[in-house]
Amino acid sequence: MVKRLALIGGEEFSHGFEEVHAGLLAEVGGSRRVVYLPTCAADDGDEAIEYWCAAAHERLSAFGAAVETPRVIDVASANDARYAQLVAEADWIYLGGGYPHVAMRILPNTRVLAALYAALARGALVAGASGGAMLMGARSFVVTPELAAEVGRVWELGAPAGWDPPLPPPLDCLGLVPRSMCAPHFNRVFPSKWLEYGLLPEGFTLIGIDEQTALMNTRGVWEVHGRGAITILRADLTPRRYAAGETVPLTNIGEL
Repeated sequence: MVKRLALIGGEEFSHGFEEVHAGLLAEVGGSRRVVYLPTCAADDGDEAIEYWCAAAHERLSAFGAAVETPRVIDVASANDARYAQLVAEADWIYLGGGYPHVAMRILPNTRVLAALYAALARGALVAGASGGAMLMGARSFVVTPELAAEVGRVWELGAPAGWDPPLPPPLDCLGLVPRSMCAPHFNRVFPSKWLEYGLLPEGFTLIGIDEQTALMNTRGVWEVHGRGAITILRADLTPRRYAAGETVPLTNIGEL
């Protein structure tokens, strides 16, 4: 059975991405029950968590979705039976942005994650945006506070000449997209030297996703939607770009 998945490169609740969200809702059908999980943002504080949950509710309910935003932000809440039931019954489980290592500290061996796997197996859509998309791959990397500060400066000011950031620590993730690493915000910044230094494990594919862009597999084919493009890198580190409307040859990694 093809697993229904979508990887989103960030800026998902900014103006201009509405058509992609509407298309995803049309794909899920059913009662259009959406469960948005802010788990990747659990370390960002209550204000950030409430902001993202409110944005998800506002943006997605505007298309007629029934949106729930359970605050799965620690191991106790990830084992809450009510939250797990919401996830188990969802048509679309939406993993919000933040940091994948935060979610991997919380979700493993919990009721919510077990419910997510069960929902995926019965045909529910699982989508992740930014850190949530990173979480869906088999491997990612830990964004330390120092790295986050450095990348933030580069986003704002541009990369300095000879920018050579250290290789971040590796992180095993959920593996919903096997043998892959996801790099969101790819149109902003990604240190190519990380690849030269061995960030990409042998046999893995790096999926670079521009902001306001989604790579979706809901019918057995990976398709690009949105305003940007998808960049695929494999062992030879030669980038291959795919624009909106194109299909991406990732059949093997999309079969679980």
